[in-house]
Amino acid sequence: MRATAIARARATATARATATRARRARRTTTRAGVEEETNFAPIDATASDAPGGVADGRFGPEATLLVGFTESEVARWRETLDEIGADFVRATACEEATLDAPLGRALERLPREDASAAKLALGVPRMMFLSGMSSAEVMEIVDVYDELEWEPCVFACAVPKNYETNVRALLAEIMDDHERLTGEARCNL
Repeated sequence: MRATAIARARATATARATATRARRARRTTTRAGVEEETNFAPIDATASDAPGGVADGRFGPEATLLVGFTESEVARWRETLDEIGADFVRATACEEATLDAPLGRALERLPREDASAAKLALGVPRMMFLSGMSSAEVMEIVDVYDELEWEPCVFACAVPKNYETNVRALLAEIMDDHERLTGEARCNL
């Protein structure tokens, strides 16, 4: 019976890995010739440094800033982080007023106790800013998000170059790069 459970667990893990690779392949499809025109930095999924090699170790607070997500989605993301052992990573919803704040300040802001009092930034592109994580952890977070089978989301990392840029400007720049790379349309800002 134990052997059957182990075999079933291995089969599940293999299926999950195959599905993750397929999602990653779909997600990384790019249009030829535009890679050099963007500000994207490659992420080495095995690296222990900040994504794109922009800093030794980690950069910024251990946090996720969820832009364009509903209150219930932010709550579910918090639960998901807890389930995977990332309970120390802050999950903060982006409020409308935060769109005009620097990314660093938005990531450093503590989540509200009563999220219903906040006017969330909805009607903007769904984006998750990740901070304080290694490249490998970033890839793990993206895979966990994909397993939830939620609406598509664009991921970006806090790096020294964008830390003082306001969130609205980053949304526009990143979505423009995303559109040029993938050919996918975007929401208006």
